Amino acid sequence: MRIHVDAKRQQRHLASNSGDGDGDVVRTNNNESSDDEELSLCNREAIKKSVKYYLQNSSLHGLKYIAEERITIPERVFFGISFVLVVILSGFFISNIYIKWSASPIIISTSAKQLLTSTMPFPAVTICNLNQALRSRVQRISRSSSNYSLLMSLCSQGDDQTITYVGTWKYFKALLVDVAQPCDEMLLYCSFGSRREMCSMIFKSSLTDDGLCCTFNALDPSFLFRNYSDDVRMEPLQESSLYEAIDWTPERGYADKLPEFYYPRTSGGTGSRMGLTVVLNASTAEYYCTKSMSNGFKVLVHNPAELPKVSNYGFIVTSGREARIVIDPVYEDATPSIRSIKKSVRRCLFSDENDLTYYRTYSRKNCELECEAKLLLRDCSCVLYYLPRIDPAARVCGPNDNNCTNRVQTEIESSNTELSCESCWPGCFELTYRTTMSTSMIVTGPSYQSGEDLPEDLFRTSNGSVNNDLSVLHFYYLTNNLRSTTKSEMFGFTEFLSNTGGLLGLFMGFSIFSVIEIVYYVTVRPYCASRTIQQRRQRREAALRWLTPVQRGRRRLLLPQRQQPPPPYSQLQLVARPKVKSSLWQTLRSSRDPLVYPYLD
Repeated sequence: MRIHVDAKRQQRHLASNSGDGDGDVVRTNNNESSDDEELSLCNREAIKKSVKYYLQNSSLHGLKYIAEERITIPERVFFGISFVLVVILSGFFISNIYIKWSASPIIISTSAKQLLTSTMPFPAVTICNLNQALRSRVQRISRSSSNYSLLMSLCSQGDDQTITYVGTWKYFKALLVDVAQPCDEMLLYCSFGSRREMCSMIFKSSLTDDGLCCTFNALDPSFLFRNYSDDVRMEPLQESSLYEAIDWTPERGYADKLPEFYYPRTSGGTGSRMGLTVVLNASTAEYYCTKSMSNGFKVLVHNPAELPKVSNYGFIVTSGREARIVIDPVYEDATPSIRSIKKSVRRCLFSDENDLTYYRTYSRKNCELECEAKLLLRDCSCVLYYLPRIDPAARVCGPNDNNCTNRVQTEIESSNTELSCESCWPGCFELTYRTTMSTSMIVTGPSYQSGEDLPEDLFRTSNGSVNNDLSVLHFYYLTNNLRSTTKSEMFGFTEFLSNTGGLLGLFMGFSIFSVIEIVYYVTVRPYCASRTIQQRRQRREAALRWLTPVQRGRRRLLLPQRQQPPPPYSQLQLVARPKVKSSLWQTLRSSRDPLVYPYLD
């Protein structure tokens, strides 16, 4: 038994000696095999195996049949064609959804939540006498003076091309104040919210296309115009006024903290008693020029943040009649999510998206006024007196410019010409007012008992006859609440994604995890395989460095020697072995079997 063990030890000794020479050869072969494995990741066969593995394990429906080896090739072709047709069909339906999403992403719906009229301002009311100049004051103006030519442009009369006077805003403002009927003469009685008010405190003089008018509850010029100066006011600011001017916009609304008395003020309630009531004096004996064929007043109910254009959009109330104007507010708002949609698609603008040159608050009407002023300045080299003064040095249009201004205004209002203001889109937040009017003749007399709480002496002249120049107007709400309309996304990204995912899931079983699988097989799997091969090669090189000593100075390559046969048994018995005291570790090591490295074949 001892002889057999010694023979094994001698064989191991010879193998270890020969291993010194073969170490470099073994390491070279292992390096070549690892390089082959690394290169095999990018060859055609490896790609085919990866694609086949993906088809067999993909979560998409139908792909596993293409890589199934137990079915025939025609059956694989059938499933391949079917998968391609399913992809094309799903793409067709998805394209329809995308076209609908991109073409009509906005839906206008009625808000489910009611709004109170007390949260928004009472409308601004602009009242203009149809007479634009008092006869007694015009008679003091010489026909050969420059003021008379400005007066003709105010009355829109004459097209005398010989008038070459260049009018300025300063002189035109002075002329308007001089010849127009003052508000304190036109307004004889005012009440709001069942409380009598001083007309001069709640009505302000304003400039419109119908001349000098009186406006109630409009935004103060300091909040209305961008480059504000006291020159834009038609009358001096009343510092002792009870009501404080505050800012308001349809998008931001009122501030959180409001003073006790302010304007634009909110509604006092419903019904004619809680609305605005005014008694007006037409002074028909003073009529000189008018844009109408009747006498009375032209009235416009509008947004407090907009300048009125009374000439084309106002309604007429003749003198000697009582009118009841029912107001119905219409509020339009928008959700913040539509900001991501292109302006050309949603067709509305937020207040910070299109800053106007002259006005602080964007609205479609304010934009159209600026557009009209720019077109007149470009084509006629002048600006009408009531339009925004976008160029302080521009002259005011006179009678000799009537032909040009009429042509430009006609083309702007016509929809069939290129000269238009189509770039003035509606605001995403807008407040408008609809009105319904009913009128009747005023009847007064000693035998007639009126239920209106109005002073009786207003309707009588000095000689006791009925004053037919007076008109009574009532502006009021019918209800305290309203439903607004909201612009929101009809097809947002979430709806588009859910519809697309539903179609892909119906046709192919597609999901987000299918995308993750594709990313895995394209990126993560090749990277992990390459990393594994690299780590395996590093471990092999480390093992070979431990098994084979590295010679310093030069690299020695030992050729394999022919193995000598073991000595005869008789010689083994004669070998004198010195007795060496073995340690515990050497004893355990000699009793073990030789080390086996399975990764070194």
